[in-house]
Amino acid sequence: MASVKCLKKAAYQLQSGSSYEDSAMFLMPFTSGNPGQNFDPIEDESILGYAFKNTPTQGNRHVGGSFSQQLDAISIEPLLEAAMGTHAAGVFSCDGTTNAKKLSVCTLNEANANQYANVYVKSLSIKSTAGEKFMVDFDLVGVTAENRVVVGSFPSAPTSPGDFMVHHHAGGTGYFRVGDHTDALAAGDNQEFDDFELNMECGFDEQFVNSQTTLTPIFAMTPPGFSGSFKLGRHTADTFLDFRDNDTALQAELYIYLDATNTIKIEIPNFKINIDLTDDDVVQQNIEMLIGRNGLGTSYTNSNMAFVSPVRITVVNS
Repeated sequence: MASVKCLKKAAYQLQSGSSYEDSAMFLMPFTSGNPGQNFDPIEDESILGYAFKNTPTQGNRHVGGSFSQQLDAISIEPLLEAAMGTHAAGVFSCDGTTNAKKLSVCTLNEANANQYANVYVKSLSIKSTAGEKFMVDFDLVGVTAENRVVVGSFPSAPTSPGDFMVHHHAGGTGYFRVGDHTDALAAGDNQEFDDFELNMECGFDEQFVNSQTTLTPIFAMTPPGFSGSFKLGRHTADTFLDFRDNDTALQAELYIYLDATNTIKIEIPNFKINIDLTDDDVVQQNIEMLIGRNGLGTSYTNSNMAFVSPVRITVVNS
């Protein structure tokens, strides 16, 4: 007898108003995760002549969840805009002043379509490992109660994601470059890297009013932050150990090339590093990026990357 698989889909779009919207959904190429709604029970722990506690009271509601999805140059755009706050012609950045961007999210889980309005990106990570796909992990936090509707209410014509990107798309035609601020990054700064990870804490979190979960859509409700790491083979060069010992300010650029019309470029203008050496068959350097250690503002810039953002991401999918 053939097995029966659960029907699952997920989609999101930037939301311009105050209620759920699904006119321009992007189908999400997710590999795991599902948002949901749950309540904190408030226990009545008094025992009045019996050996059982009394019935708990329903407490605060939480709306949100986590997803993991494949990185592509199409479906990533609304997610990056919601996470970073600033978007112009395929360029996404964090200006350090405000971010009120939010998402509408719809998931199809077996027999029900679940709709979520006023959803904010709490955190987002882009990561890759040699021989694997680039993946995007993100946490969502919502304001509005889940709306569960019948199966046919899932958006009928969402925008489909593009081809997923793998680690070797950042080699060959693509590249990963790291260097100091003296000159603009060039081919001589190319690094053969084994792992890469960029983490964003986007500045949103829950706060409560009575039994309803609410969220103040103001950037920096919690401190926003950026961090990252990558792994390189050390071989015989002490370049990165010297960068660490000299407290050298660095710049980095990761260019992921799928084809002429689907690329993603991640630029980090100002960071310093910590290094952990490991005793593998070939000695490896696990390098932690300290991004934006001087806070928001012009301290992020350098003469070669003159934009005011701890990270800038450019997406081309024409």
